[in-house]
Amino acid sequence: MNWIKYGWVVFLLALAACRPQLLDPPRLATATAVANTPPTAESAAEPVFISAPTSSAEADPAAETESAGRLNPTLVVWINETSPAHESALHQLADEFGQTYGIDVEMVLIPYTLLPELMETAVLSDTMPDIVLHQMAYSIGWAERGILDAEAADAVADTLGRETFDPDGLKVNTYNGRLAALPSDGYHQILIYRKDWFDENKLAIPNNYDAMLAAAEAIHDPDNLRSGFVMPTESNLVTTHEGFEQIATANGCELINTEGEVTLLSPACQEAIDFYYRIVHQFSPVGVQTDTSTQNAYLNGRTGMIISTPHILPQLAHADDDLAANSGILTGISDDKNRPSAMFGNLTNLGITTVANQEAASAFAIYWFEQFYTDWLAIESEEKVPMRWGTAVSPTQFIDKWGTLPLDEDTPSLTALYGSETVATLRDGIADSNRWAFAQGQGSLIAALYKDLTFPVILQEMLSGYFGTEKTRYELYSNTVELIPDYPYPITPEQEETVE
Repeated sequence: MNWIKYGWVVFLLALAACRPQLLDPPRLATATAVANTPPTAESAAEPVFISAPTSSAEADPAAETESAGRLNPTLVVWINETSPAHESALHQLADEFGQTYGIDVEMVLIPYTLLPELMETAVLSDTMPDIVLHQMAYSIGWAERGILDAEAADAVADTLGRETFDPDGLKVNTYNGRLAALPSDGYHQILIYRKDWFDENKLAIPNNYDAMLAAAEAIHDPDNLRSGFVMPTESNLVTTHEGFEQIATANGCELINTEGEVTLLSPACQEAIDFYYRIVHQFSPVGVQTDTSTQNAYLNGRTGMIISTPHILPQLAHADDDLAANSGILTGISDDKNRPSAMFGNLTNLGITTVANQEAASAFAIYWFEQFYTDWLAIESEEKVPMRWGTAVSPTQFIDKWGTLPLDEDTPSLTALYGSETVATLRDGIADSNRWAFAQGQGSLIAALYKDLTFPVILQEMLSGYFGTEKTRYELYSNTVELIPDYPYPITPEQEETVE
């Protein structure tokens, strides 16, 4: 591998490391609380580089695209996946696309935990990539700041056919009437529970606050190393925010309204914080939880419920002969006021940046959704529900096939493991879920909250005992307001916390 070609990426990492507490919890209290926690797979991963071909001599001259006077331009592509299977497929993509179009592709596989800060550093150092695959939380904020080229994304969508995409996937990524980025794939955050334990204890399905608390209390047995409930709580993971957001929206707690006023001081939000604190503090294992520890607790029979990504589903099939069969899967949670269930859908978007040669980058995006798309969806397919449903000729070919894709070489499809009804639950409504701020036209605020890890830090401080739930509400409110330039509403002063 020619590391000289990637000097700019090494520079980004070094520059990022020099910024004060860039990748660490930004508040001393939380940093102290997790100081003794060993590094996790989620926080310790580093970028993977796939070098561009050294020559495109065999490329079709008619397909070559000029960029800054070069016959063989180079596209720098950032991808937020780093597994060996993704690396292998992306290496093949770079080779085949380069041979077809005479455009060299330098792939950089970046862990999702590093992506927002590396993008910030790239903006400051004028070293942005040309293409970036990323979570939907960043798309509108990056478009608003001029990082993503909405005009280019719009043009690609028109070329591919807007009718071939999930209409909600297009809607949720729309900024000022244009697409901030192209929706590629997504998944539902899920609540998984032990049906056999629930049946033994005559417990209701845990699809609401009361049922979740009752089940967590009944199952919790710390003397025998069994907890009632586990979810990620580490302060440097966006999944900590995502889990809390779904719990909050289940109670009607919204982040911000259509007028741009932060609404976290509502009684609904206080109730959600109280519920979150009670179920995690009383019925979860001691210590900070990560995505990995959450899933391992369930796979090892140490908890009755978890909130997780679908990444655990293939592991369930290998963990125990009966575990998959005895697992219930929910995508929605509600409070107990007959409110519709709150779902948390997470999309992965393909964005073209404003520094890219639009013709070359658009060619890559079209190639992604046409020649490469089926291969991409087949890698860890449990987390890749297609947002492009099909083609003009076959309008539903991708979405219809999704549930029948083998999960890996040794694991059958989701349909074979869990049945068509569960597949429909995992597949439908991802882009139409109850995500904070998007329906209110305030998607750029989510990008800022994710970058600063505002919610994970404050929630971890609460769980560590630095303050109670009432002060937590005001901490979340005030820190959110600080991220909004020229906030136009009076800021509610913090109240003294009630001491019982």
